[in-house]
Amino acid sequence: MTETELATLTAGLPERFADRLPAPELDGLRSMARSGEWDELLDLLVQALRQTQAPVSGEERDQLRAAFTGWGMPTGILASLNVNR
Repeated sequence: MTETELATLTAGLPERFADRLPAPELDGLRSMARSGEWDELLDLLVQALRQTQAPVSGEERDQLRAAFTGWGMPTGILASLNVNR
């Protein structure tokens, strides 16, 4: 995946979870996406998903893993998501 593709994937993640996140967190994530703050966006997105216990599909978890891996971030935290099987 190119850096441009990775940035596009990461920037789209807040909208992917928009129906499952509280508005204040979503607004902050959208702001980070606009400014390219990828590490912070990913950290806060996963924290919000964990705190709300929002359901995450296997495909969504895989997209998060791809973004974390692409930006060189550890993926262990993804194991604590509420993944629908």
